[in-house]
Amino acid sequence: METNLNDLLERLSKGKEPFAIIKRKGDIDALVFEGKATELDNLDDIPRKKGIVKNEIFDTISAIPFSQIKERNFKAHDDGAKILCIDIERQLNVSLEELYKFLPAEKIELEKEWKYNYSDEEYERIIESVIKDEIGNGEGANFVIPRKGTAKIKNMSVNKALSIYKNILMNKSDSHWNFIFYNGDRFLIGASPETHISVKDGRVKMLPISGTFRKESGEKINLRKVKNDFLNFLSDKKEINELFMVLDEELKMMAKICAQGGMIIGPLLKEMSTVIHTEYLLSGKSAQDIIEILRDSMHAATVTGSPLESACRVIYKYEGEDRRYYGSPIVLIGRNEEGMEFLDSPILIRTVEIDEHGEILTRVGSTFVRDSVPSEEVAETKAKIKEVMDGVQSHAKSTPLKILPYVGEDDEVLERLQQRNQKLSKFWFFSQEGEANMSGQIKGKCITIIDNEDDFCYMLKHILSKIGAKVNIIRYDKYDFDDDWSDITIIGPGPGNPNDMENEKMNIIADITRKFIKSGKKFIGVCLGHQFICKSLGIKVVRKEKPFQGVQETIDLFGKKEIVGFYNTFAGRYERELDGVKISYDKQTNEIHVLRGRNFVGFQFHPESILTQNGMEILRSELINLMEK
Repeated sequence: METNLNDLLERLSKGKEPFAIIKRKGDIDALVFEGKATELDNLDDIPRKKGIVKNEIFDTISAIPFSQIKERNFKAHDDGAKILCIDIERQLNVSLEELYKFLPAEKIELEKEWKYNYSDEEYERIIESVIKDEIGNGEGANFVIPRKGTAKIKNMSVNKALSIYKNILMNKSDSHWNFIFYNGDRFLIGASPETHISVKDGRVKMLPISGTFRKESGEKINLRKVKNDFLNFLSDKKEINELFMVLDEELKMMAKICAQGGMIIGPLLKEMSTVIHTEYLLSGKSAQDIIEILRDSMHAATVTGSPLESACRVIYKYEGEDRRYYGSPIVLIGRNEEGMEFLDSPILIRTVEIDEHGEILTRVGSTFVRDSVPSEEVAETKAKIKEVMDGVQSHAKSTPLKILPYVGEDDEVLERLQQRNQKLSKFWFFSQEGEANMSGQIKGKCITIIDNEDDFCYMLKHILSKIGAKVNIIRYDKYDFDDDWSDITIIGPGPGNPNDMENEKMNIIADITRKFIKSGKKFIGVCLGHQFICKSLGIKVVRKEKPFQGVQETIDLFGKKEIVGFYNTFAGRYERELDGVKISYDKQTNEIHVLRGRNFVGFQFHPESILTQNGMEILRSELINLMEK
């Protein structure tokens, strides 16, 4: 049903009509929606509409709480936040010029000033603890624990919320979405820089962002200094590895969702008002239902960590309360002229939640990795905090200082960006459609992958499927050794300490590995699976002095140099030769990289990772050798 701007203004001024206004990057006009607001329990409860339409139409817009991750059986605090859905009944395209005239510009005064749950010092201690106790104990490669900010607006009203949105809209033009969402009880207002996932005409896209360059304030640019600082940022190993780790994590999701294949584009640069981010575009094809895709993509590694299931446990442990809508998607669903559904969803970051009494809630975070400098992570959150505070309280239109127009096309900058890809896996950068990678010796062979709580198993499945295997994935606690008649089984990677035999998962994996060693059935161990092969052979598995989470190294793979990616805190230590077992190890550290036995192969590195340059060929070669034994 059509509406007009005058009618809209009259309805919104009454203050209880649910609505949403969105300006999407690349769109000329803003989208204005009105409809019936409902609170839902499950993703499957989001209303779905059918039928061919005259023009592209939008059906629903829904804010998803972080606790919805429980639909994937992952751990999360839950204070009762529901899916906030507007079933769209009226929609209007409005030019920005018209919208600026319509939106009020009321002064925002705070009754309670901004307060954050962690001081700088407290936040640094949390970072140190996560690096030492979680990354340092093999629980994952990176984690995001945000700082929570609260304040209260005097005399809260719809017009004050619209005034905040006007300020954001005028000053955050480079965001993926600038939006205000109101369900009659609370507002979500933000400028999200990051696409969570989009689906249109069977094409799925994700844009993981990580790596942050903080821009200096001021009205003038010292171009030489800015370029030098920016080049240093682009070469910073910590920033590079941070992006690679979230790229790997979101590739896991894409590999699960896009069985038909896909590709990586980038790295790309995204400039915001106070920071510049690096990102990759992941694009693939899928025949899955859009709600299934949405569920399988919850939630982005950039706001959780990796592996995702373990990251959710760490978030639960350290945060101690529900994230509410921070880090989850806001989802717009519609239909095209053929009646095919599409979906567009950014991540709810750089966003404030405001209730009808004016209580404001926001969260900002940074990604903690093995070599994070706590003071630098604190500084990153403070830059993001400033963006949020300015968005709420500032009313003057500002023109943020732009850097990319000066350096974005610079030859050295472009070269530095391209250099990031030189040692990465070429398999993931090109479309995997067709049979170009098929191998006659592997085609039709049955492979089972044991999932040890790490979706790297879906990247393994994707590669193996593309070289011709029939692949099945089964959870470690559902696996039955006596029922497995696969040609080869892969004991997959996963988080945790392999020496913690009080842990039920570790006991199960140890038992499975021992059965394979004794039986003679052919199998492969990857990372955690490899460590349990070591333990079954009597090889000591020890904690590394420094975690190798998201580290790329050149190794000697039985006489051949290979660039490979590691995600491990523990490693088998070479001490002596073993009968019937070939061992590839680092001659300086004695850490074992690969084992070859009569019925097994063990990889400490991840052949499926973006960090392993020739991962597909390594897997293909070892599979063929194993099958020929």
